[in-house]
Amino acid sequence: MILYGNQASDAELVVLYGNCQTPFLARLLAAARGDKGYLCVLNHAAPGKEPEMPTAEQMQRCTLYLEQYESQPKIPAWTPVGDIKRYGLPLRTRLRNACSANCPRIVFPAFVMTCLWPFTAIGDPRNVPEPGYVWGRYPYGNWLALEVLGSGLTGPAALEAYTKRSAECMPDPQETLVTVRRKLEKRDAHCDVKIADYVWANFRERHIFLSCAHLRAEPIAELAARLYDAIHPLIGGDGDAARQRLWAEASVLPDMDSLEEPIDPVVAQGLGLKFYKPGMRFRWYNQSWTFEEYMERYLSYDVSW
Repeated sequence: MILYGNQASDAELVVLYGNCQTPFLARLLAAARGDKGYLCVLNHAAPGKEPEMPTAEQMQRCTLYLEQYESQPKIPAWTPVGDIKRYGLPLRTRLRNACSANCPRIVFPAFVMTCLWPFTAIGDPRNVPEPGYVWGRYPYGNWLALEVLGSGLTGPAALEAYTKRSAECMPDPQETLVTVRRKLEKRDAHCDVKIADYVWANFRERHIFLSCAHLRAEPIAELAARLYDAIHPLIGGDGDAARQRLWAEASVLPDMDSLEEPIDPVVAQGLGLKFYKPGMRFRWYNQSWTFEEYMERYLSYDVSW
C-alpha cells in the first residue's frame, strides 16, 4: 500500500481502492488537502506478490472511503487460477466490511478504453517477469497474434498472416464508436463522479491513453479534480485554493507508464484519431517503435533490446 499526505499515526485517513490509477489520484488529492492521509489499496499485485489489506487500526481511522467502479482486475495468464480469489472483488468486499457504518463512500469511475486495441488479451503465456521488467517485456497480450502463433507460423510469415487476419477481424469503426459511448455512459451511471464526457471529447483529439487503462498525467488530473469536488463537502477545506494546489501538483505529475501500447494505423484511421500521424512511433521502455516494428518484435517475442 502507498500512503500520501499526512503520515502521522493518528491522522484521519481517506482510503482509496482501485486499479493502478489510484496512487496518482491519491497524490493529487493529498496536494489539495494534505492534513489527511490518503491510503491506496490496489486491487492487484505484481506477479508472485499479494495485494495488501489495511490494518484494522488504519480502517478505524478511515473517515472517507473512495471506491473505483469496475476495478476487478484482469488476471495475467501466468497467474495460477487459484490466486484469482485473492484479487479484486473479494478484497473490495473486505474493505467495505471493514469501514465503519457511518463512513461515507464515494464511487468514481475507472478510465478504460479498449477500442484502441481491439485484439487485447489477458496477458500472454510467453511474457514472464525478469530483472528490470517486473511485468515482463510485453505485458499487453494480443489474442489474434497468439492465434497466428498457435498455427505454427513464425517470422515474416507470422506478420503477414497477422496483417491479413487483422483486416478480416477488425471491428466496424462506427459500431465501435457507438459501443464505446454506451459503455462510458453506462459506467458513469454507477458512479458519483462522472468522466465519460471528458473521455468522449478528448480520446480522438489527443493521445491521452497509453494503454487501455494507463493514462497521461492530464486525464488523471481531470479525474482527481472532479473527485475532489465530490469529496469537498465531506472533508471541507479551502476550496479554490485546494484546486489550485491540485493542478500545480498535476503540472509535475509523470505519465502513468513508460510504455505506449502501439496503435494499429487501421484502427487510428477507422476511429478518426486526429493525434495519429503516419509512421507514428511509440515509447516502449527505452525503445521507440512504429506499430509494425512492435508487432514484428511481439510476434517473435524479441528480447534482444
